[in-house]
Amino acid sequence: MLEQGDLTSAPVEWQQPEYWEAQSLDKELRRQYDVCNSCRLCFNLCPGFPRLFEHFDDVDHEPDKLTGEQVGEFVDLCYNCKLCFIKCPYTPPHKFLIDIPKVVMRARAIEEKKNGLDLREKMLSSPDEIGPLGSRLAPLANAANQNKLNRVLLEKFAGIHRDKILPKFHAQTFERWFKKKFGPSQPSASTSGKPKVALFHTCIVNYNEPNIGKAAVAVLKKNGCEVADPAGQNCCGMPYLDSGRVEVAVDHFRNNMKVLLPYVRQGYDIVVPEPTCGLMMKKEYYDYLKDEEREQAVELSKRVFDLSEYLVRLKAEGKLNRDFNVEVGKVAYHQPCHLKYQAIGNKSLELLRLAGAQVVLIDKGCSGHDGTWAMKKEYFDLAQKVARNLHRGVNESNAGIVATDCSLAGLQIQQGTGRETLHPIEVVAKAYGIETE
Repeated sequence: MLEQGDLTSAPVEWQQPEYWEAQSLDKELRRQYDVCNSCRLCFNLCPGFPRLFEHFDDVDHEPDKLTGEQVGEFVDLCYNCKLCFIKCPYTPPHKFLIDIPKVVMRARAIEEKKNGLDLREKMLSSPDEIGPLGSRLAPLANAANQNKLNRVLLEKFAGIHRDKILPKFHAQTFERWFKKKFGPSQPSASTSGKPKVALFHTCIVNYNEPNIGKAAVAVLKKNGCEVADPAGQNCCGMPYLDSGRVEVAVDHFRNNMKVLLPYVRQGYDIVVPEPTCGLMMKKEYYDYLKDEEREQAVELSKRVFDLSEYLVRLKAEGKLNRDFNVEVGKVAYHQPCHLKYQAIGNKSLELLRLAGAQVVLIDKGCSGHDGTWAMKKEYFDLAQKVARNLHRGVNESNAGIVATDCSLAGLQIQQGTGRETLHPIEVVAKAYGIETE
């Protein structure tokens, strides 16, 4: 049962008619903006807040004088990094109930219901559709994404910036690899005493970065874990939610709970290698669900762990294998925003140091990739400005390895520095001397 003291956000009443009323939304946006303007702690977190505060200065700090265009501009500039929620002193359970990311999601839901999605938004926010297609056509898709003429056409007709480095697809997905190597997974009632892990492998690991999943399996098994890869899992739902498709997102929440809860009830921990997907199950699912489904989401959330968080937990229990026999040297590490939002500390930093790495923490704010925001033609240059301090920090670190838990943040680092990144679990695998397939 979720106790009041555990609340870090307010339920989203998307099933109520008022949620979908444009006038009600406008009133709530102005209310929350007004509180933000009176505080301004978030002035340097993203491009949206400075612009909003400039508008308030122009209208003598009266929220009702903001134009509709000024109110909507912030929604367009928000890329849901959630850093404002972390820094804000007025989030739930405070009586002001400030949750800018949630009200932005509401604005996008109303816009989607009114006008639908254009081609670009449908493409970028549909990993369960694009992922399998890209995987089946991996060589062709990857070649097309690297062809300059094709990228010019893609920019012209789909609004995806011609210079943006895009994720690569793999013909053999992580899911197929795992099933071929270990067979189909089923929740086991085994009481062997070994830690039992069910991987929520995530879309980006499955279709774009299967080596992260392979390294995760190898490291978990090195530490004596029973590892399952539950069949039937789909996207965590964030891309659908971010594009305004609330009902589609909630269907994804329900499906993943149906797939994962049988494992939880057999003593498995749900371990997630990508931060956004972990935060969805830890902190978002239960906000969009009601009654029995909400209780199920709470039950699930209590057994969800970030991958590094889980391994550090094994260390605290005296179960982490410390046989790190390969020196990995200096590692520049960037902690993604969606890991900060989980409020678990910097477990990847701790894990890398346990593995013998000399870690340089690049704590320079958001990477600016943020889902698909940096891919969009109109935001590409702005995204590079958001990431410039991170890029500078990586370049100045003189580290042999650059690591981050978020694969998309890794692409943004590569965009600005030319340095390809590793997931911390890949660095740990190297330190163990594990060679993944």
